[in-house]
Amino acid sequence: MLPRYITAVAVAAQIAQCNPLEAHVGVKVKDFPRGFRTCVFYDDFSEGKDSLPDPAKWTIDLGTQYSPNGPAQWGTGEIQTYTDNHENIHITPHQTLKITPRRDKHGNWTSSRIETTAEWDFSCQKGERVRVEARIKLGGNPKNQSLGMWPAFWALGSEYRGNYWNWPAVGEIDILESVNGERKLWNVVHCGTNPGGVCNEPVGIGHVTEPFEKGVWHTLAWEAHRAFGKRQESMSWYLDGRRTWTLWKRDVGDEAAWEAMAGAGKMLLLNVAVGGGFPNGVAGITTPTKDTLDGEGASMEVDYVAVYKKERW
Repeated sequence: MLPRYITAVAVAAQIAQCNPLEAHVGVKVKDFPRGFRTCVFYDDFSEGKDSLPDPAKWTIDLGTQYSPNGPAQWGTGEIQTYTDNHENIHITPHQTLKITPRRDKHGNWTSSRIETTAEWDFSCQKGERVRVEARIKLGGNPKNQSLGMWPAFWALGSEYRGNYWNWPAVGEIDILESVNGERKLWNVVHCGTNPGGVCNEPVGIGHVTEPFEKGVWHTLAWEAHRAFGKRQESMSWYLDGRRTWTLWKRDVGDEAAWEAMAGAGKMLLLNVAVGGGFPNGVAGITTPTKDTLDGEGASMEVDYVAVYKKERW
């Protein structure tokens, strides 16, 4: 079942967009991944060049926090200001989305972050299987000139909207995180209480895949498997069609935490942060540095984002 607040007309239009079509960079996009027959969200950023993402699907986050009552620096210590300026975010002539961090002459950083609107929240109930997928390319600046760069594609419990202090209990799924120009892909989940808890917060439970090449296109995906009966529930991450990590419900061992991560309503986010606790921790120093480059080589480009669902398996 789709969320009840999606209208029949919107659903029909959205499913139509999931039919086979030509990718904007020359690769055939399949209408459905193997085993899936329903598409509940799809965006291939086919708006006109130099435009912003479709406001019916995406909200552009602005500033340094959600609201004066929310966590400063987005709760992570990142130092950039998010904007909707063309130099930070736009649809390219190839009909891809590009997010680009910039540094001004005073050393101040800007970037962009978007999240799906509430209309397109999705969940994974008992007996369902959900797949979140995107095709993404990260900029190829040298590692020693990428300290502080923190691109991400992730899902966050939609109950975070309007509260902003219920993380990590709402659940977070990081499908792509890569920091400091490392040839590494981090997959991480956050849940429960902070600090500590079943997800070892604020670090979370994670897996690192390497090598993860920059400057080339990758297909990244996350699946939640919530079968009926005695089959064990799990979540799996995929890179270019290869499963890289599976987290089982028994590994978490907490019903509420698992439900928040695997089942509850979620929104999707795309952003490139600059600095913060994660890149600082990996680098062992405060980032970014004077040598960190902005621009094209620090960007994240997105071909499409999709959410697929299979019921009663």
